[in-house]
Amino acid sequence: MTIYVIQTQAAESPASWHGQAMYLALATMELNPQLVLMGDGLTHLQQGHDALHNERSLQKRYALLDLYECPTPLVVTEAHEPAPSEWVVPVAQLNHTELAARLACAGKVLRF
Repeated sequence: MTIYVIQTQAAESPASWHGQAMYLALATMELNPQLVLMGDGLTHLQQGHDALHNERSLQKRYALLDLYECPTPLVVTEAHEPAPSEWVVPVAQLNHTELAARLACAGKVLRF
């Protein structure tokens, strides 16, 4: 069963921090959630778009996930595909149709 955590809000949004906390919690329970970034959520892992909340860095918190066996984050893009150098971690790119096919088989989907 795959658990998808979809981030759609900008990094400064409180919902983004809740989603990231949920993603990290699922990872620490060794559930290996799949992170999906789309819309304004694409900035979460892009160079130069880090957000701070209570003196904590969103991108540094995502970097903690290297300690767990989570799959490579997915980024949903259509027209403008950012170059690999724009991301702070390796990502896999897919379009909306490919994401829909994956979500159809998902065990759980959490959107933030």
